[in-house]
Amino acid sequence: MPTKSFVLQSEIERLTGFGVDKLRKWRQRFGFPSVEHGVDGRAIYSRESVDRLLVIKRLIEAGFRPGQVVANTALENLKIFADLNLLKPSVERSESTNAFISLLKHSDSEAFKALLRKRRAKQTMLDFVQNTIAPLMVGIGDAWLSGEIDVYHEHLCSSMIERYLITQTLKSKPKPAFPIFLFALPPGEHHQLGLLMVEAVMAEAGAYIVNVGTEIPLDSLKLAATECKADVVALTFSFSYPPRDVVPTLTHLRRLLPPQMLIWAGGAGLLQVRRVPKGVRIMNHFDEAITALGELMRAGTIPASGAAQSG
Repeated sequence: MPTKSFVLQSEIERLTGFGVDKLRKWRQRFGFPSVEHGVDGRAIYSRESVDRLLVIKRLIEAGFRPGQVVANTALENLKIFADLNLLKPSVERSESTNAFISLLKHSDSEAFKALLRKRRAKQTMLDFVQNTIAPLMVGIGDAWLSGEIDVYHEHLCSSMIERYLITQTLKSKPKPAFPIFLFALPPGEHHQLGLLMVEAVMAEAGAYIVNVGTEIPLDSLKLAATECKADVVALTFSFSYPPRDVVPTLTHLRRLLPPQMLIWAGGAGLLQVRRVPKGVRIMNHFDEAITALGELMRAGTIPASGAAQSG
């Protein structure tokens, strides 16, 4: 957990995953979190508020709505955690996850990266993200919650995995006539690990990958997709993305793109979506993307643009 007595407002999203605008809306609606000002006049959050926000983050990931947890006291939310632990079966961390966490606790980044490479050598990319990376991130979150590691360990872990996945994606060679995927985060979204995991899986399967990053307005995303001759535009929404904005974002993007250009979306931010916009395909698991790719190839609807760009 954070060791400083306060956190600057400019650091709050990096630490908690919640943007300043979201926290401002929560403050107006729920009275939390309060903002103080340091001697230099800069906005700051207390350590207690940051710790409370990190617990709220975990509860939202578990399926709670902000209205159910943000206004609670720290003790009330910790009690919810205790109740959840009693209700769900105990799941022991795998030997692999424990090994990674041990290396993080000793700040041994080189050994951590070496273990990533060792695990990857024994698995396909799909197996690697589903059976190594995904369980590791759950274990990291639980280890932080129990006080076993600091929040910086969680961010260090994410950073090393993200860099590794980018390297692996760049090494993959697109297959002739396979689809071109344009990957992006919707405006206001900053959590890219899930997107990079899907990218790596699709790249190994043969797709041509274009990543335009974050903070791309939808009109610019349309331009990028058109100029890249994308067959599929893929986006991910994290748990912290405002739920009310998910469907309007996808609906607007669908209207902007030509009908033949597919839209795929995934991520924890879609768990509460009940009405999927027409022309958008939701992916809840990594292997669903592989299945959908196979369907595209069997249907023979992908033009040969991928072959032209992969050379």
